[in-house]
Amino acid sequence: MSRFDLVTPGWGRPELEQETHRVYDVCDGCRRCFNLCPSFNTLLDRIDNYDSDVTKLTNPDFEQVEKECYSCKLCYNHCPYTPPHQYGIDFPHLMTAWKKQRITEQGITWRDRLLVKTDRLGKFGSLTATITNWALRQPWIRSIMESTIGIHRDRHVLPYDKEPFSTWWQGHTASTPQTSPTRKVVLFPSCLVNYQAVDIGKATVQVLESNGIEVVVPKGQQCCGMPSLELGDIETMAQTAHQQWHMFKPYVNEGYDIVIPAPSCSLMFKREYPYITKSPELEHMATRTFDVCEYLMRVKKEGGLSMTFHSNPGRIAYQIPCHLRDQNIGWKSKELMELTGAQVNLIERCSGHDGTWGVKKEFFDLSMTIAKKAVRDIDQAPVDRVASDCPLSALQLDQARTGQSDAVLPTLHPIQIVRDALQRQP
Repeated sequence: MSRFDLVTPGWGRPELEQETHRVYDVCDGCRRCFNLCPSFNTLLDRIDNYDSDVTKLTNPDFEQVEKECYSCKLCYNHCPYTPPHQYGIDFPHLMTAWKKQRITEQGITWRDRLLVKTDRLGKFGSLTATITNWALRQPWIRSIMESTIGIHRDRHVLPYDKEPFSTWWQGHTASTPQTSPTRKVVLFPSCLVNYQAVDIGKATVQVLESNGIEVVVPKGQQCCGMPSLELGDIETMAQTAHQQWHMFKPYVNEGYDIVIPAPSCSLMFKREYPYITKSPELEHMATRTFDVCEYLMRVKKEGGLSMTFHSNPGRIAYQIPCHLRDQNIGWKSKELMELTGAQVNLIERCSGHDGTWGVKKEFFDLSMTIAKKAVRDIDQAPVDRVASDCPLSALQLDQARTGQSDAVLPTLHPIQIVRDALQRQP
C-alpha cells in the first residue's frame, strides 16, 4: 500500500497513526512550516510538550491538528521532503486521511452534510435570491443559524444572483462569432461563479471571445467536489471526478481545452482527480485544464493574444490564492493584469477563508486572524484596486478590511479587471 493512497483498501487507524508518527518526527526536526497555518503551530507545541516523543501524541492532539488544517496545501510546496524524496512527505493528503478516518469513526455532522450541497444551495439561493439575501443580512436570523447549524453569525456570505451564470449563458450571443476559430475552450464556471459571483463568469466569456476564442458551456455541470475532499469524503469525491470526465470527455476528444476561473476547482481537475482515481483518462483531462489567466498567458506566448485596452486600472494589490500557488504555474494573473498597464503588487498571503472552514463558528475568529496578514500587506502602499482569483478570498479580504477608508471598492477577480480595461468607458 502506498503511503498516501487514500483509496486503497487496508488503510486503517493503526497504519495511519504509524505513518503520522513518521511524518511528525520529520516535521519536528525540520519546523520549516511553523508559521504557515494553525495546524503546524498546534503540532509543534504538542511535540515540544512531549519532549519530541511523537508517540505520546493523543487522539485529541491528532484531531485538533487535523481540524485546524483547512487544505490550503501551501505546506506541500514549502516542504523539502515531498516525493520523490525518500521521506515522501505529503502533509495535505495525510490530513485528508485523518479527516476520512474521523468521519469513518464519528460520521458526518448535519452541518457538514448541508455545506457540501453547494449545487442545491445555489439553486435554492438563486430562486429565492431576494428573500435569501435579505435573510442572510438579518442579525437575528444569523444568530439562529449559529446556534442551530454552527455557521458563525458574523461570517459574510456572497449574495445569490437572481440570474445564474448558466441562465445568462443561454441568452448570450458571442460578441465576435468565429466560423473557424483557431482555439476553443469548454468553460467550467464553478458553483460559486454560477450562483453567486456571476460576473466573473461573464468576464471570462467576454475576454475569451474578444480574442476570437470559441467558448462552450455544457449544461448540467456540478460542483467540483472540493467540499467533499475537505471533509474527507473520498468516495463521493472520486464519483464526482468520474462524472466530470464523462461530462467533458466529448469536448476534450474534439480538441477543446477546459478553462476554469476558480482556483480551487482548477486544482481539483489538475491534481486531486488524478491522485484519487489513478485514472489515465483523468490524467489526460488534467493536462487539458487551465486556470483562465494561465490559459490567456499561454495564448499570448503562442502569439495569439490580441487585446486593445482603453483604460489603465492603476495600482493593484493582488492576493494570489493558495490553491493557485499550489498549481505551480507562476504569477499568470499578475502578468495578465500588467498587460493593461497596471502596477501590480503581489500579496503572497493566505486569506484564511478556505472553503467551508472559515464559515464554521469554531474557526471564524481564527480565519479572520489569518486574514490580517494579507490586509497588512495590502495596506502598506496606496492602491486603486484589490484583486484575488478566488471569490471567497475576495469576500474574506473585503470583510477583514471593513471600516477602513480604502475598503470602498470590492475585491475583483483579475479577469474582471482585464475585461473592464478592455471596454470603452461611456
